[in-house]
Parts: sequence; C-alpha cells; structure tokens
Amino acid sequence: MACKCCFKWYIVTLLLLKAVLLPAQDIASLGKQKPFAITGSVGGGVTFYHSNESFQTQDPFTWNLYGSFNPTFYGFAMPLSFVINQYSRSYATPFAQFGISPTYKWIRLHLGYRTISMSPFAFDGQSFKGAGIELTPGRLRFAAFYGSLNKAINEDTTTGRLAMPQYGRMGYGIKLGVGTASNHIDFVYFHAKDDSSSITLINESQVVRPEENTVIGTSFKFTFFKRVILTADAATSALSQDLASAPVNPDTLNNLQKILAKAFVYRNSTVLSYAGQSLLTVLLNSFTATVGYRRVQPDFQSLGTPYMLSDIEAWQGNANLSLAKGRVNINASVNTQHNDLDQDLVSELHNSTEVFNISALISRHFNLNISASNVKLNQTDGTGPVSDSIRENEQIYAISVMPSIILGGKSVSQTITPSFNYSAVNDLNSFTAPTGSSNTLSATVSYVCTFLQRHWSLNGNILYNNYTQGAGSEYVSYGLNAGGAVQLLKEKNLGIQLSLGYLFNNFTEGSGASSNVTGSFSTRYTYKKHHSFSLYTNYVVTPPNSLQQKLLYGVSTNNLAGGMNYSYSF
Repeated sequence: MACKCCFKWYIVTLLLLKAVLLPAQDIASLGKQKPFAITGSVGGGVTFYHSNESFQTQDPFTWNLYGSFNPTFYGFAMPLSFVINQYSRSYATPFAQFGISPTYKWIRLHLGYRTISMSPFAFDGQSFKGAGIELTPGRLRFAAFYGSLNKAINEDTTTGRLAMPQYGRMGYGIKLGVGTASNHIDFVYFHAKDDSSSITLINESQVVRPEENTVIGTSFKFTFFKRVILTADAATSALSQDLASAPVNPDTLNNLQKILAKAFVYRNSTVLSYAGQSLLTVLLNSFTATVGYRRVQPDFQSLGTPYMLSDIEAWQGNANLSLAKGRVNINASVNTQHNDLDQDLVSELHNSTEVFNISALISRHFNLNISASNVKLNQTDGTGPVSDSIRENEQIYAISVMPSIILGGKSVSQTITPSFNYSAVNDLNSFTAPTGSSNTLSATVSYVCTFLQRHWSLNGNILYNNYTQGAGSEYVSYGLNAGGAVQLLKEKNLGIQLSLGYLFNNFTEGSGASSNVTGSFSTRYTYKKHHSFSLYTNYVVTPPNSLQQKLLYGVSTNNLAGGMNYSYSF
C-alpha cells in the first residue's frame, strides 16, 4: 500500500512540475523533443550464508529490490530511484527509500529521500526526507532544504536483539553564495532538532538524550592564473546535548554565543566549537603539488555531517611528477596529525605517514609499479605520565614491487603479474617489543591466458605468506588457485566462471599443518541486452588442525555462501 501511495504521489508531482516548468521552455525547441520517454532499470536479489562457526559473521538470508527511472517530458528530466531491502532484524518493516530530483536549466528540485552537499563541516553526507531546491542563475549560488533527518526508533524488545532507540529529528539548511565553479564563496546555515516526544524509553539504562544543533559555516574557492587553486571551509557549531537541561542566563554569554542564541535556546548542555580546513593546489604541465591543513576541535560535532573525526590537527603535502609524456609517474606524500588540542587528555598521540610511489610503462609488454611507505606512531605524556609498559612508540615500514608482463597477439593474450610485498613493525618500546615487533612477507605470481577468438580464458596464481612475531612465532601459508571463464551461446551472453584453491598452513608453535580448500562458481545470462540474471556460490573448508588449539575461537569450519540477482534495463 505504501508503494502505491508513493507511486501516485510521484505521478502527481510529475504532472504539477510539467505544468509549472513547461511554459518557461523555449517554444521553438518543443518540436525537437520527444513528448515522453523513460529509461531506467529494476532488479532484485537474494543471498544466503551458512557456517558452523560459533559466531555468525553474516545474516543467513538477505534480500533486496531496487530500481531507477528517468522519465522525460519534452526534455525535462525527472529521475526517481528506490531501494527496498532487509535492513535489519531489529525492524519489523523493510527499509525503503524513494526520491526524485527534477532539473530544468539552472533549477533543480529534490523531493523524497535526497541529499545536498552544502559544507563538509555543516551539512554533507546526510540524507533528508523532505524537499529541497538548488538554484544557479548566473553567479548566484543558492540551495535550501527542509525535512526529516532521523526516523524515530523505539526500543525493540520482541526480536531478542535490543535496538538502540533514536529520536525523530527534523532539520533545515540554507546555502547562499556568489561566483562560478572556479571562483566562489558560500555561506551556510544549518539547524536540526530532535523531537523529545517521538519515542518512549523502556530500558532506563539506555542513555539517549534529545539534541539540538545550529551550525554557521563558510566555504570558498579561488583560482589564480588557472594554475593555483585555494579552497577553504570553516564552521562554528553549537550543540545542545540534552534538551532537558536548563537554559543559560543570556547575560553570561559572550558575543558569539549571543548571536547563536538568537536561533535556538542556549542551554547548560550546549557545547560551542569550531572546525576548519584549507588546501592550496599548484597545477603545472607535468607537476602537481598540494599543501593542506585541517583542524577540528575536540567537541566539534554537526548533526548534518555523520562520521566526522574530531580532536585532530593535521598537515598534508602531496606532489606528483609526470615524465616521458606520461609514461613515468612519481608521487610522494607526507601527512602528520595529532590529537589533544585542548591539552586535557591523559596522553597525546602523534602519527606521521610518508608514501612514495612510482609507476612506469616501460614498453607495450612490460610495466612496473613500486611503492614504499613509513608510518610512525608516538604517544607522549598529557595531563599525567604514561606508563612505559603501554606507551605506543613504533614504526611501520612497507614496500611493494609489482611488475606486469603482457604477451600475445590477436588470438591469444597472456598476462604474468608477479608481486612482492614486505612490511615490518618495529616496536621501539622495550617493554612491548618482544610481542609488538613483527614482519610479513608475501609473494604472488598470477597468470591469465585469454583466447580472444574463442571467448574463454584460464587463470591461476601461486601464493606464499610468511608472518613472524617476536623471536619464536612464525606462521607460513602457501598454495595455489586455478580457474577459468567462458562465454557461451551464439551471442556470447552466457558467462560461466569456476575457481578452485588449496592452501597449506603451518604454525611453528604447533605440530603438523592445516589446509584450506576453497571453491567458487558464478554464472551470468543476459537476454536481448535487457534482462540479466546472475548466480554465484563459494565454499571454504578449514579442517581441524593443531593451530586451532592456539586460537581462542578456532574450530573446524565449513562456510557456504551464495546468491542470485535479476535486473531489467529499458
């Protein structure tokens, strides 16, 4: 019933937008446009997973339905997309999203589940269910939205798996700027507030508080001489972490707090913080360099930017050099960062990363890639001394060499790809070095032979891995994989792939060896370039061995996974 209502609402929206936008189009161009056309795709799939492991890592059965439609009325695009799937066992109903973003010239509407990128610190990466608009007439840059950011979720006590409750949250944002894609400045305002009456808490131990957030930000980009680009983003966020906390006396607020207090109630639980970043890029014919800086205060949080890391100051530098008409590329980068910006933590963690990479196309039959990296981690004292028995102080080195050899002609193509990887962890803390230091060596030789005129191929690889920890622990694994692929039928629209593998594993602290047996099968069939059906399965067997006696959860495992998918394009 919900899907039918959404579809009816979508059709009504199409007709209304057509009536509103059609008169604004150039009448002379109407005869050149199709009155109505629609393209898109729909599909669905199921997956299954079975294992005798004590701790299941995947759901035993999942399903999903998806689709995208792009109808056009006399050249007006009205895209629509939806996803329905088994979102989680914690919910009684499937997860579904619908949304459209019709566009006409410099006008773009957003209806349903949509997202608008306004600022990396104010509103970015967060979807809303509601309405939005983007306008770019000339040098004006305007965007706005209003809608639901979070759906209210009560605690689920019926499935045996308690769900984290979540308040319903409404929000809106406005972006106003001037300029072009190369040179512009934008100002952003974002506000979000939880509905404290939207859920009922059953388990009082669940610490969930309704929140309110206001963010003011700005972003700009300036280009000089078409070679130098300067970008920057900054934002100030005021977050009330509990709407039940008492309001603050306005006379005790500073000037910035008083400005923000005009948009929402400043409470005892309100935290005011800021974040900013800048990037300078230089573009030359064969050389590119960037220098960047980022600082996010410890308490900075915007309800419009999920998954943001706070309490961090970072510098970055990157350079790329292209030689021999692009046949040789050299890249180097340096990144450093640390936390404890307010110097109120017990310890401060510093880390730096240096990366060097070179890729060379030596000939049409041979190319080479070499990369090396160095990571340093160092934990220093903060408000108190850190015990040397747990202090982080280590370096991680890694190097990778991967040449590629391509042979063959019009009927047969062969590719041989050896690879060598070595990494080492050098623990500089004498207390933890015996168990913290380690090194890993891995080598692989891959081979692919494709018979171009016969539409089938063979592949295989040989693997070797050696992991050493401390002075006496060593784990060795080696083996091979082999497989093939073929395209059948007159139109070559039936594809089949098969692979088998066997690995020997040995642990020096145990007695005897173990093995892994792997196998996979997949097939794909396409009918008249519209219907596509795929089926896959893989099987991994790990027999019992002495190594498992050293592991906390080691068991003899049998893992079977698979699935099938169907899609229709029009």
